[in-house]
Amino acid sequence: MTITHTLRIDMNAGTWMVDVVAENNDDGVIDLIHPKTETEVHLKEDHLYGYDYSVTGPEGTPFAIYLDDNLLTDGVINETGLHRGSGVI
Repeated sequence: MTITHTLRIDMNAGTWMVDVVAENNDDGVIDLIHPKTETEVHLKEDHLYGYDYSVTGPEGTPFAIYLDDNLLTDGVINETGLHRGSGVI
């Protein structure tokens, strides 16, 4: 069964991209990219998914990435102006 979720980023300044990956198979499509702040993603129940993200912005800019109302990750841009990471959904 496939369930539709909302992938969202909260970030006031900068650019971003968030990519959802299914079990090491990436379709090559970035799911959420600046300037969009939210999109729908369709995930199969009982499957393992990961995500990669990259955000850029002024030092001190906070960001948070959500799947529906669940916080996936958050942080603050450091002096390099870049923050990258990954995780499991």
